[in-house]
Amino acid sequence: MSVIDLKAKQEQIAKNGKIVLLVLALAGCILLIRLWYLQIIKGEHYNQLSQNNRIRVRRVRALRGIIYDRNKNIVADNHPGFNLSIIPENIADIKAVAAELGKHLATLNEDRIIKEFNAIPSYLRYRPLKIKNNLTRDELALLEAHKIDLPGILIEVEPIRHYPYGEACAHLIGYQGFINEQELGQPSYASYYADDLVGRSGIEAQYEELLRGTDGARQVEVNAIGRELNSRIIMPTEAGNNIILTIDIDLQQYLHELMQDSPGSAVAIDPHSGDILAMVSSPSFSNNLFATRISQTDWEAISNNPLRPLQNRAIQGQYPPGSTFKPIIAAAALEDNIVTPKTRFFCGGSFQLGSSTFRCWNKYGHGEVNVSRSLKESCDVYYYQIGNQLPIDRIAHYCSLFGLGKKSGISLPQEKAGFIPTSSWKLEHFHDQWYRGETLSVAIGQGYILTTPLQMAAAYVPFANSGTYYQPRLVAEISNPQTQGKHSTDQESYRLPIAQNHFELIREALWKVVNEKHGTAYNQRITAAGLEMAGKTGTAQVVAQTLEEVEEGGEVPWQYRDHAWFVAFAPYRNPKIVISVLVEHGGHGGSTAAPIAQQAIIHYLQHSDL
Repeated sequence: MSVIDLKAKQEQIAKNGKIVLLVLALAGCILLIRLWYLQIIKGEHYNQLSQNNRIRVRRVRALRGIIYDRNKNIVADNHPGFNLSIIPENIADIKAVAAELGKHLATLNEDRIIKEFNAIPSYLRYRPLKIKNNLTRDELALLEAHKIDLPGILIEVEPIRHYPYGEACAHLIGYQGFINEQELGQPSYASYYADDLVGRSGIEAQYEELLRGTDGARQVEVNAIGRELNSRIIMPTEAGNNIILTIDIDLQQYLHELMQDSPGSAVAIDPHSGDILAMVSSPSFSNNLFATRISQTDWEAISNNPLRPLQNRAIQGQYPPGSTFKPIIAAAALEDNIVTPKTRFFCGGSFQLGSSTFRCWNKYGHGEVNVSRSLKESCDVYYYQIGNQLPIDRIAHYCSLFGLGKKSGISLPQEKAGFIPTSSWKLEHFHDQWYRGETLSVAIGQGYILTTPLQMAAAYVPFANSGTYYQPRLVAEISNPQTQGKHSTDQESYRLPIAQNHFELIREALWKVVNEKHGTAYNQRITAAGLEMAGKTGTAQVVAQTLEEVEEGGEVPWQYRDHAWFVAFAPYRNPKIVISVLVEHGGHGGSTAAPIAQQAIIHYLQHSDL
C-alpha cells in the first residue's frame, strides 16, 4: 500500500468515527430528552400508576353480632376461617392456576373458577375473587407449601358463622346464604359484595341489618405477583349488635331430643311474660352446613327430604287444633251465656242436625255432661250443642282474643296466620252463606279452622295465668358492643274480657283431664310433688272417615293418620311453663304428644333455677 492510500484510509476511519460519535451523541440526547419527559413531564402520572400497582385497599369483614340464650349461653358466634381467593389482575393463565389448585384441593370446581374469572369486568380485576371458604388445616398447609407455583392467590382470615347447638335450634336461629344477583341490584343491599352472606331464615334473617355490623378496610402493599408485603388498618370495623333471646337452650336441646323421631313441633312459653322458652321443629337440619358454601350433596339431601326439614312447623305449620280448641269454645259459651257451669247436655254418641249426624269419638256416648266433664273426657256432642247455638262470628271474636287467626308478631320471618272462618269470609270466597253444620265442626276444632303450634301455646297462657294474654316474645334484648347501649323489645299484653270464675272453672277441668280417672291424659299425669300439670289432648282428623271405615279398622297409611296434639301448663298451682306439642300423623294426642310434653315439663321444672 502506498503512502497516499494509507493516508486516505486514515482520513476515512476518522470520518467514520465522527459519524459514530455523532450518532451516539444524538442517541444520548434522545435518551436524555425521553428521561426528562418521563421523569419531569410524566413523572407524577407514572408515579401514581406505580403506587396503584403496589398499594391496594382491601375490605375487612366486621364480626357478626353474637346471639345468646336467656342465660347468656352462646347459640351463634364467629370462628376464624381461612378463605382462598385469587387476584385476577395477577393471573396470566387462569386455566393453569385452576389446574394447579385442583391438585391440592380435591373438592375444587376448576370449571366454576374459570367461568367466574372470565366474567369479572376489567375494572374489578384488582378485587379478590373468593373461590373456597374455610380451608382445612391440610389444605392450608398444601397451599402454603406450593405458593411459589401459584401466583395471584390470596389466603385471608375471615370470621365464619358457627352454631354450637346446630340442629337443636336451626329453625330458630336460622342460617346465612350467599347474596344473589337480584338482591345486589336493590338499594337495600348497596353495601354488599357478590360473595357476601346474608341471613336467610330465623333470627339471622329477621335481624340481618342489626347483626351484620360495618366492614372496615386495610391498606396493603403487594409485589408484582400480588403477594402482600405490608398491611395497615385504615378504617376499623364495627361489630354487629348482640342479641339475647328468651329461650332456655337446655330445654331447647331436651325438647329437640324428644321430638327427633316425630315430625311436628313443640313450643314452650313462660305464662307470666309470654317469653318463648323453647321452640322446636322436627325434622331439623344443621345450619352449620350453610356457614360456608353448602355442598350439592348436602343441599339435595335437605331439599329432597319429603318431610321438609327447612320448614319451621312451629310458626309455618297450620293444623286443625282438634279438641285442644274446646277450652276456648267453653270460655266463649260461658261468657255469652250459652251455657252455665251447671248446664248439662246428653251425649248418646252422636248429635243430629237436620239430616246430618255428627258423631262423638265415644260411640257409646258420655251420658249427662257438664262443661267440666266435657273437657275432662273431651265429649264432642257437648260442643256440637254449643256450636248449634253460638254463631261462627262470635267464635271468631273470641278466637281473636286468644290470638288465633292472626300472626303473633313474633320476631321471625314467614310466620303463618292460621285461619278462623267467618260468615263474611265464606260469602266473599264461596258466594254462599254459612251453615250451622259448619259451626259444629269448628266447635270441635275441625272444619276450616287452622292454627299453628305457637298460636296454641300462646292461647293457653290465659288459662295458665287466669286471664292475661301475652304476645309471644323471642328477643329479650339487643345491645351495641361499641356504645354498650341496650334496649329491650316491647310486646303486647292485655286482660281478656272473660270472667275470672270462668277461667277458674276451665283451669280446674284441665287439671282433671290429666289427674282424674277417665281424663284423656290420665296416663301421663305427673305424680312428683308440686309438679302437677293440667292440659288438653287433641286428635285432629286429616282425612274424613265414615263410621264403617273406623269400625273396620286396619292399617291406615301414615300420611292419612290423625295429627296428635297436647297443650299443657305446670305446676298447676303456680304455672311456670305452658307447652304445646303437635306430632304430625301421630294418632291420639294422649298417647303420642302428651308424653313429650310431660317429660319436657319435668325436665324444665327440675333443672331450671325457678
